[in-house]
Amino acid sequence: TNDSPKALHIIPVSTVNGGSSDGGGGESKCPPVVIQTTASLSGSRDHLEKDEDDAFASEKWYTTCVQVFFPFLLAGMGSVAASLLLDYVKDWPVYGAYRELFVLIPPLLGLNGNLEMTLVARLSTQANLGNLDKLREQLKQVGSNMALLQCQSTLVSLTACCLALLKGLFTDYSSITFLYASMLFACGVIAANIASLVLSTVMTTVVIVSRKLGINPDNVAAPIAASLGDLTTLALLSTVSSKLYLWKDSPYMTPSVFGLCILLLPFWFFVAHRNTMTRTVLTVGWIPILTAVVISSFGGYILDYSVIKFPGIALHLSAVNAVGGNLAAIFCCRLSTFLNRYGDRGVMPPQDQTKCAGPLTIFFGHPENARVARILLFIVIPGQIIFVVVTDVLRYGSITISPLFGSLYVIVALIQVAVLLMMSRTLVYWLWWWKIDPDNAAIPFITAAGDFTGTGLLTVAFFILAAVSDPVASSSL
Repeated sequence: TNDSPKALHIIPVSTVNGGSSDGGGGESKCPPVVIQTTASLSGSRDHLEKDEDDAFASEKWYTTCVQVFFPFLLAGMGSVAASLLLDYVKDWPVYGAYRELFVLIPPLLGLNGNLEMTLVARLSTQANLGNLDKLREQLKQVGSNMALLQCQSTLVSLTACCLALLKGLFTDYSSITFLYASMLFACGVIAANIASLVLSTVMTTVVIVSRKLGINPDNVAAPIAASLGDLTTLALLSTVSSKLYLWKDSPYMTPSVFGLCILLLPFWFFVAHRNTMTRTVLTVGWIPILTAVVISSFGGYILDYSVIKFPGIALHLSAVNAVGGNLAAIFCCRLSTFLNRYGDRGVMPPQDQTKCAGPLTIFFGHPENARVARILLFIVIPGQIIFVVVTDVLRYGSITISPLFGSLYVIVALIQVAVLLMMSRTLVYWLWWWKIDPDNAAIPFITAAGDFTGTGLLTVAFFILAAVSDPVASSSL
């Protein structure tokens, strides 16, 4: 074989016949045989990978900034709205009568954020690989993924309700009755199901439209999914809870509504099981999501304590948690797409094989990934300053925060995002090495860690503010 870059070599092949149809009895020429040589195939494949690398590497830093920052601002405003909503509904009678609803808030918000972002990660990867360009394939993936999310939201919200009820049993065993438990379970499961249905429709549309417009879905869809999930789920949880609260003494209403959600579960399972991709998630994707709910529930325990000691914390909590989680989700999506370009799971890219990477590797290592990590970290500063000011103005009509609170708030956000980015890089690479799809497994862990670290760090910040008698914390006491 020569060194020609051509992938196909045409070689004429002759055979000798004992006779011929025209009586010539001589040589008969067969059609030329096309032989694809190993060397030329290798060269073609290397050339294709180089083209893909060049295409992704050619994405300028300012292009990434624009594609990330504006959806980030939009998503952040959704988080601000969720924070304002939480500050508003925390005094509703239903939250006073059912304190376990506060424990439900982080895992349920995290649940829908996790489910929607894993959906976005799966669809974004498929879209970037060109597998969602046909209408038939789009409809197939949309239907099966919606059914999958209904299965996941039902079962995982049940787990979250069990953890919330467990907290109630430990703190005040005598107050937990059958109707009390059925009310709690009905609120959690119905809110999760409706939110999943609405959000999956919206996010599927975002991914497909982004692909049509030539925008990388990894940059756009994940942050929108995270913050729309927070606002939508909190609004639905509060609305459903307040409506069912009117029927809290009925022996039939809340058990019947809860039972209907459980009866629909086999149908959702059947639809999701028909698709190969969702069937895999349906059978092996539970551990990350269930573990994430447990981690988020610890954030719920912290919230149940801190919202009493520092009522003002509710005003800023969702913005911190959601912003950190969706920035880390963007990084997970980018890393997953990067690894998918180099072959099957378990095959590490030759230029970036370190699985346990330190801060220097993550922020100054492989040019493509390190650049994205730096951008995601640095946009926290202007973004969170905008969010905290907008939140304060919308809540009080003017800027009332102190410089100390503003500084601590931004520091908390920076620490949280830096930790989540490092966790994302290590987790995604290890999952890939273990041949586990990071699109399904990484994001639930990371966003749950964002809920826990965000709630914990912000609570510590409020303790510091209270120790120096800062008016933000003092007014909350």
